[in-house]
This record gives sequence, C-alpha cells and structure tokens, in this order.
Amino acid sequence: MRNGGRARHALSITTAIALSGVMATSAEAAEYLTEVASGVYQTPGTAREIATRAQTCISQHLASGTVGGQLIINADLDGGIIVANSAIEYGSMPRWKIRSRFTFEAREGRFRIQQSSLERFSDQFNVGWNPIGKWTGSQWRKAEEAFVGSAATVAQCVQNKVARDDW
Repeated sequence: MRNGGRARHALSITTAIALSGVMATSAEAAEYLTEVASGVYQTPGTAREIATRAQTCISQHLASGTVGGQLIINADLDGGIIVANSAIEYGSMPRWKIRSRFTFEAREGRFRIQQSSLERFSDQFNVGWNPIGKWTGSQWRKAEEAFVGSAATVAQCVQNKVARDDW
C-alpha cells in the first residue's frame, strides 16, 4: 500500500508538471529552444557607430530581469559587440517570464542579434527557471515570438537613431 501511494503521488506530480508546459518526459523533451538569431540588418555607420547606437537602444528597451541586476555585461564598441542580459514577459494565462543572453554584433554597415541561454519561468507553477522544450502544449512558439519581438524592437531603434541624430 505504501508503494501504491508513492506511485499515485508521483503520477500526480508528473501530470501537474506536464500540464504546466514546463517539462515533459524524456521522450517528448528531445528538442529545446536554445537560440534565436535575427537576420542581418543594414544600417549606415562603422561597427563602433552602430554599436554605440545599439548600447543606447539596449538600455532603453531591455531589462536585466533582476532588481539591481546588470543589463550590459560587456561592451566592446570598437569590436562592434555588446553582450547583455534580457528578460521579458509574455502570455496571460499563464504569464511567463523569459530570459536570454542578448548578443549584438555590428560590422561596417550591418548588424545582427543573437539570443542564447534561453529560459522560462512562471510564478503559477513554482518550478524555477527551465529550458524551453519544443513539444506539444509547451507554447514554445510564443516564447520564440517574444524573443524575436525584443530583438526587432532593438533593431528598429538602432536603425531609427540614424534619422534622429540630426536634431
């Protein structure tokens, strides 16, 4: 009887976790959303000029995800690279928090954005930060859309800063 009670308890925990969309069985969790990369954007300027604009845009449009946390981890403006923490929320029921390592890379006349170390958390499920599994019911596409949206916001800002520099 004691083992039967444990089996029922384990089944209910597994069911609750599976319904949360946070975790799944090893057979279902074969693939995870690990990286989101933008295409290459064209914009006037040297790598340093573009990265300088990006540093301002990142500061205006991204959040580190922790109170008092560091937003920009490293900025090599001469090399055209900025590495930042990024955390955003999406969804309504459940409300998800997602975070990534946001890497902005600029070259002469162009730039791209890559987000890695992708994780998701929900206060509703209280299971901590976890990788984003790509299986039915996990809503991973919505997480991907949110990451793409944050990168697009920064990219648009970098491109628009050229027009706004002459005021």
